[in-house]
Amino acid sequence: MNTMKSVFSKIAEDKTELAKHEVALGIADDVKSAYKKAIDARKQSFTEYSKVKSIISNALKAQQDFKKINEDAIVLFNKYEAAAKELGLPLPADIKSQKENIKDGLKGSFVQYIKALQSAKL
Repeated sequence: MNTMKSVFSKIAEDKTELAKHEVALGIADDVKSAYKKAIDARKQSFTEYSKVKSIISNALKAQQDFKKINEDAIVLFNKYEAAAKELGLPLPADIKSQKENIKDGLKGSFVQYIKALQSAKL
């Protein structure tokens, strides 16, 4: 009977060892899966970062181009104003208003937009 008891206890020990190995194998598979997900997430993170960086860079370039168009318009308005003055003609109210509107944009929205885009440190 002692022999049977020792056999049964040995079988119980072997089952416990087998269960421990199965758990260890399961954790190893979980680690491999977690590593793959982490690396995939890092790759996706870089892709998203690159998209945003490109969008911001393009938006900044566009804002600077738009600002230049407005600056060039002011130069033309100044020439118009000088020509009218030289001829002794009053500057039409709509021209004065348009020039002021452009100047306001140059002092306001363009400064704000460009500064905001430049502040995005990517």
